Amino acid sequence: MLKARQCYCVTLVTKNEEGVAIITVLLILMLLTFVGITATNTTTSEKKMVRSKTVFDRVFLFAESASMEGVQKMANESTPEELLAPLITTGANNEGVLVNADSKEPENYRKNIDGNPPNPHGNNNGRIDKGDFAGCPNCISEVDANNNTFRLVVQLPIQSGDSLALGSSRVYTYASFGYSENWGGRAMVDVGFRKRF
Repeated sequence: MLKARQCYCVTLVTKNEEGVAIITVLLILMLLTFVGITATNTTTSEKKMVRSKTVFDRVFLFAESASMEGVQKMANESTPEELLAPLITTGANNEGVLVNADSKEPENYRKNIDGNPPNPHGNNNGRIDKGDFAGCPNCISEVDANNNTFRLVVQLPIQSGDSLALGSSRVYTYASFGYSENWGGRAMVDVGFRKRF
C-alpha cells in the first residue's frame, strides 16, 4: 500500500519591496562613477602623452636647427683659419664652435663633446648635457632666445681615399651637433658633411 507523502512547503512572500529601488539606483550610480573615473584617468594619460610628444618635437626641431646652423656656419667660411680646428685662434668666428675629434676614437661622439680634450668646454661627466656648452659663448644657437640650444662642429680626421696631395684641394669631414635642453626634454642631432677646399 502506498502512503501519500505530505509536503510542507514554506512560501516566503515579501510584501515590503521599497528598498530594492534604492539599492538598484546605488549600484548603477557606483558603476557610472567607476566609468567616469576611468575616463578621467584615460584622458589625463592621453594629455600627458600629447604633451610629451609636443615637447619632444619642439626640442628636436630646436636641436636640428642648431645642427644645421653649424653646417651653414662652416659652409659660409672660406679660409683655412676658420675651417681647420688646429688653426682656430682667439677671436676667430668659429672659436669654440669648431673642435678637433678625439685622436683615438674620432667617431665617439660622447668623447668629442663631453671629453676634455677635444672640447675644451666639456664638463667630462660621462654624458652629454647643457654643461658641455656652457663655457662657449659662440656655441649658443641663435634659434633659441632662452639660450638652451647649442651647436658644436667636430672636425673628423681625413678619411682614406680623400686627397692628401699638396697640389690639389682636400676633402675635410665634419660632424655638426645640435643640442637642445628645454621644457623638461633633451635632444641631440648630428649632421655629417664634407667640404673641399
